[in-house]
Amino acid sequence: MSLTHSAQGDLGQLLAQRTGRGRSDAIRQILAAATAEGVLSLAGGIPTPDSFPVSRITAAMDRVMAGRAVTALQYAPTEGVPSMREALARLASATGASVTADQVLVTSGSQQGLDLIAQVLLDEGDSVALEDPSYLGAVQVFRRAGARLLPVPGDRDGMRTDILAERLSAGDRCKAVYVVPHFHNPTGSVLTPERRRHLAELSDRYGFVIIEDDPYADLAFVGSRLPSTDLYGERVVRLLSLSKTLCPGLRVAGLVAPPALIGELVTAKQCSDLQTNTLGQYVLSELLADPEFLPGHVRRLRQLYRSKAGALAGLLHERLPWLSFDEPRGGLFLWCSITDPLVSADRLYPIALAEGVAFVPGSPFCVDRAGAQQLRLSYASLDAAQRSKAVDRLSVAFGKALADASRPDSRS
Repeated sequence: MSLTHSAQGDLGQLLAQRTGRGRSDAIRQILAAATAEGVLSLAGGIPTPDSFPVSRITAAMDRVMAGRAVTALQYAPTEGVPSMREALARLASATGASVTADQVLVTSGSQQGLDLIAQVLLDEGDSVALEDPSYLGAVQVFRRAGARLLPVPGDRDGMRTDILAERLSAGDRCKAVYVVPHFHNPTGSVLTPERRRHLAELSDRYGFVIIEDDPYADLAFVGSRLPSTDLYGERVVRLLSLSKTLCPGLRVAGLVAPPALIGELVTAKQCSDLQTNTLGQYVLSELLADPEFLPGHVRRLRQLYRSKAGALAGLLHERLPWLSFDEPRGGLFLWCSITDPLVSADRLYPIALAEGVAFVPGSPFCVDRAGAQQLRLSYASLDAAQRSKAVDRLSVAFGKALADASRPDSRS
């Protein structure tokens, strides 16, 4: 029996206050646009299918099902399958401070890890400092937890820790600082070693936790990966994603936390979903048990995405002179500015979608700063022909948006 309109309204009045915080349809729209018929998506950071190690995953799954099928199809500990925790501890230790498996919690994607950290650390009204603009998924999680956001400017070298230090010295306080240290989403910045060290020093002095969300570190186009901030301080929780380097569909990720926090995070996860996908954990830990697999796979990814990024950047320079951006150094995104003041990203977005191309307007990423002239483009998933067509469609959309904005009766 369906509810009457009145009954539905009554139910709406029962919703918890937190449901109204951090509400945004942007991520849902990004994912929907990526799969909409006839739309070429430059929106979501969705890995190209060419990046998936399909044959290696298939072989690993065959081995698991041949030797440990019953175990792999059963419930598993909340903390994670031991072999998966050990694999994540090895990955973390190779890129930062040495950690043990008992400091690892296997999560259902790194987004769950972010949500668990917010549950464990944040009370209503607590402050979280983060780079402005910042990853939309983090902004939503912190706002939904009732946190007050303390936006900190950034530049090509990441969060301006000198400005954070000034604000802390002047009396601002935060319980956590959130950073995306490699190829920041959306700006593409890379937090320098000097700023990582400074951030750790501030953490020790003022007592906040550093939340290091690092899904793009393996996707550097040049140079070597910088070490985690936990090399400089102990008050760091690392989010370890495998979605961009292996595949997102298994939803197996992890976090590394100090001993004082890991137990509470495990309890929060138990309340959330009991455990992460058992079969996926066994398959990925089997795959990662081969020490030669991941380095070779990452080299291929870096070459693949470097080529895609260069191709899109070249098309934008050639065909969209009204768009400016820094040359990409890694990751999956270009953070762009529309140089014509008559056209904002919000004005352009629906026209572009009608032309069959999707991007993400910049405003949802911003906390205090204005993002009306910014937009994020992903070079990850389109092939060469699709990429060229998408840029042409964006050019047509801009022409229509500019003509519309130039009409005497146009309203901004």
